[in-house]
Amino acid sequence: MRKLIRNAGLLAALLFGFTQVQAATLTYDFNNSFGDTPADGAPDPWLTAIFDDGGSAGSVTLSVTVGGSVGIAEITELYFNLDPILNPTDLSINYVGGSGPAPLSINQGVDAYKADGDGLYDIFINLPTSTDTFDAGETLVFDIGGIASLTAGDFNYLSFPDGGTGPFLAAAKVQSTGIDGDGSDWIAPVPVPAAVWLFASGLGLLGWLRRKPL
Repeated sequence: MRKLIRNAGLLAALLFGFTQVQAATLTYDFNNSFGDTPADGAPDPWLTAIFDDGGSAGSVTLSVTVGGSVGIAEITELYFNLDPILNPTDLSINYVGGSGPAPLSINQGVDAYKADGDGLYDIFINLPTSTDTFDAGETLVFDIGGIASLTAGDFNYLSFPDGGTGPFLAAAKVQSTGIDGDGSDWIAPVPVPAAVWLFASGLGLLGWLRRKPL
């Protein structure tokens, strides 16, 4: 089920163009709110994540930037997926810099991390929630390796469904939203349309995606 559902996300990207995929880069614009209090009505995207493999396999750079118009809100959690035929515990993910704060932890596991009412993700980056937070206009940069065949496209998969919202290709938690800064929100790239799920089901993909990674 996991492989099939995740690949439906890739199918959606190819058919409808909701995810920007080029030969060496994968770009996610987080412009869909599925939480409680959106970021002060700020224009989207509130967050952008770019995976760049430089045109070759084995190493991917991840750059994550908070939108400059989100006001006092900050990003405190990041969630990403990996191709289900690969094992996320084989990845080496290292924070290498940027204008934002170093993460508190970088966590990896097969369908191990849940983002609110969305699905289960393979990568969870936990960020500071006080003092030096990940704020408007800041960028974090990570080097990802550990798998010889790794490319940017390996991160273009849906979360495993586990709730009433989503699944999504990525997700993030936003704190200090609302007029008084006392709300929170969850954001993701635009969700896959229901029509794509019907199409995928018609192709018999759901049975195939049940495969777990090696």
